[in-house]
Amino acid sequence: MGVLLRVLGLQALAVLVGTMPARTARVLTLVMLVGANLFPLVALLTGAWGAGDVLVTYWLENVAVGIWQVVKLLTAQGTDVVAGSGAGQALTDPRTVTAHVNGRPVQLAGSVARVFVAGFFVVHYGLFTVVHGVFTFVLAHRSGISGSIRSFTLVFLVLFLSHGLSTAIHWFARGERRANGLMATMKQPYGRIFVLHLAVIGSFFLVMGPLSTDGSVSLVPGSPLDTAAAGPSVLPGVLLIALKTALDAGLHLRAHRQDPVSAPAPVAAMTPPSAT
Repeated sequence: MGVLLRVLGLQALAVLVGTMPARTARVLTLVMLVGANLFPLVALLTGAWGAGDVLVTYWLENVAVGIWQVVKLLTAQGTDVVAGSGAGQALTDPRTVTAHVNGRPVQLAGSVARVFVAGFFVVHYGLFTVVHGVFTFVLAHRSGISGSIRSFTLVFLVLFLSHGLSTAIHWFARGERRANGLMATMKQPYGRIFVLHLAVIGSFFLVMGPLSTDGSVSLVPGSPLDTAAAGPSVLPGVLLIALKTALDAGLHLRAHRQDPVSAPAPVAAMTPPSAT
């Protein structure tokens, strides 16, 4: 475990911010999150990107979130509660994990269980992301993609670093990994991704309008893009960024509203999320 943290460069940072007050940690990571969301805004305002590029950026962020979630699954030290008759049975032995397969309890070594669940997450979350990615790229292509591979690579690195620092501070330094079991950890990104995709795609349709029968985009009358002489407005992209940033900030504060050092570990049933 220590080798993994050293390779990721998180161990030293975890020690550095380990004594940071919970409120300070939340504010610091919130500032990083908002800062990362400002990157596509700058590209949009300078004319380098359009609304389609913003959609691609948020899909790339899903990939970054998924990578760090694998790190969390491989380093989780908390316990889940097995759903059974009555109130359920708490898992107290960190060296083993009990999972229910077809209604039967199966004992797995902690390290084996972490690798198994991480592998399942890669397949399940990967399919989830690919399906949404196809939808996202179709919408982005119809609205126009002007960003280069270099610019998308740069924004991905910014988002990846932002989520990595948040992981280092909250998961490792603040001890969230000791308060979350495998099943609870695996479920974490799905709610966020689902809500943000609905918000981004929904706001996109509100601005751009429905697709016409020939596959083109029908502009909503009076929308910022419904102009004949003037060039395309940046307002649709700005609306996407503002909505996504607000939701991102709210979900972030909700996820880290309790200090794991003093708060009890969350309870989660040992049941994987349903496939989409």
